[in-house]
Amino acid sequence: MPFDWNRYLTLAEELATRADEASKRSAISRAYYCVFNLAFARAQSTAGPRPSGEHRHKWCWTKYRNGPDPFCIQLGVDGDRMHGRRVKADYNPADIPRLNDEVERMLEDAREFLADLARLHSRYPLP
Repeated sequence: MPFDWNRYLTLAEELATRADEASKRSAISRAYYCVFNLAFARAQSTAGPRPSGEHRHKWCWTKYRNGPDPFCIQLGVDGDRMHGRRVKADYNPADIPRLNDEVERMLEDAREFLADLARLHSRYPLP
């Protein structure tokens, strides 16, 4: 049975309740990967397989942003923005100001993204 990427959001919510910085940063990362993996799978099913050599994240969010549908475009913009926050949480050793707020914002953005993705017309993103 394939993995249910929604479980990453559940894990992110659990990690967000912990007091340590590593858990909070991991919560941001897991929330992003829930969104990314579901959006990526959908893009591959509607737009076709990602060409080899193209960066997975860039390819995915570009597919959403380059469509004619404003709702689809916004998902690409939001996904790319969440990707930037995930990179910061995973790779930037500097303190993240107001980390608790950032974690809550990421969780809320991920929930909203998933709801919006479910409402997106089934033909999007386009090839």
